[in-house]
Amino acid sequence: MALCFHHSVQDDHDKISAAICRLRALTRGGDYAYYADIAHFMAALPLPEPSISRWLTSEADVRSAWRGLVQARQDHLRVST
Repeated sequence: MALCFHHSVQDDHDKISAAICRLRALTRGGDYAYYADIAHFMAALPLPEPSISRWLTSEADVRSAWRGLVQARQDHLRVST
């Protein structure tokens, strides 16, 4: 999950795709399957299929919150350099 966040912040599409594939493989049994959804949200990628996850708020709100974390980190890194 941390690797997905890192690659999303770096905006490295190849690496985020590879990390998401690995994350999907690790969660294939159903436990923590929502992690792959969150990784897509962080990278601003569409979900490949409808999510089976039940969110406490709307999926759009969850997507926005996770993407917002990535954007905040990107902004912080731009200011720091």
